[in-house]
Amino acid sequence: MKRVEQVDYAELARLLREEGWDRPLPEVGPRPLKAWQQWVFWGLRFYIVVMLMIVIWAFSHGARS
Repeated sequence: MKRVEQVDYAELARLLREEGWDRPLPEVGPRPLKAWQQWVFWGLRFYIVVMLMIVIWAFSHGARS
């Protein structure tokens, strides 16, 4: 392993150009979901709401005791 003082910056720049690290990354955007994926996410939202209702119910009954 080389120390920082021993790095050849010309070689490092050549390597970065060869590997393509000096080019900007391609644009990334949202992708449309398939119908089954939308159903899964709605199911997860429903599950979270039901679990929150159970937690609130259990907490309120536990606080009264």
